[in-house]
Amino acid sequence: MAMSDALTTRQYRALRQWVLDRDRHQCQVKGPTCTGVATQVDHIIARDDGGAVWDPANLRASCVPCNARGGAAITNAKRWRGYRDSVAHYVTRF
Repeated sequence: MAMSDALTTRQYRALRQWVLDRDRHQCQVKGPTCTGVATQVDHIIARDDGGAVWDPANLRASCVPCNARGGAAITNAKRWRGYRDSVAHYVTRF
C-alpha cells in the first residue's frame, strides 16, 4: 500500500477523528491566519521527512489555513534547495 493510500483507510479516518476530539477541534498550530476551528489533522514531522503516519504524538488538529500554510512552506523550502544561490566567478580574457 502506498503512503498516500494509508490516509484513506477506515483506520486512519478513525485516528484522525480521535486526534480532532483529543484537541477539542481547536487548531494547535495557531498561525497568523488561524481560524481556530480545526477540521484537518497535521503531521508535526512531515511524512516525507520520516514522520510517523500512525503515531498520535505526531498528529495535531489544524484549521485549513494553518495546515495549508505549513505544507506550502515545506514545499517551497524543498523547491529552493535545488537552485544555486550564488553565481560562479568567471574570468574573461580579451
